[in-house]
Amino acid sequence: MEAWQMEALKTLLETAITEVEPGKRVYLSSKLYGESRYHLINKKYDGVQVEQVNIEEKWGSRVTLHSDELPALLKTLLIWHLETFKEDVDGKQHVSDDLGDFEEHPF
Repeated sequence: MEAWQMEALKTLLETAITEVEPGKRVYLSSKLYGESRYHLINKKYDGVQVEQVNIEEKWGSRVTLHSDELPALLKTLLIWHLETFKEDVDGKQHVSDDLGDFEEHPF
């Protein structure tokens, strides 16, 4: 593993997360979308459920992944994260780890 990949993993593991329910539910938000959208990631049974909440819409959308799908998902997300990190290190792009508008959305 190259030094930049180790640094990317270290940075990833140091990323702040906002647990709505410790060990079960995590809040995600991006300033890119402003106050109109956020995500909740829930540990459900033997899988993971990702819920997207759009403030203007009555219903959100959910995707549920079974535990045997998680390794492929994590591998894909890690590869994409490493690519983005490499671009950031090379000065091509800036990625914010800001939690966005968490304080504005009660649960």
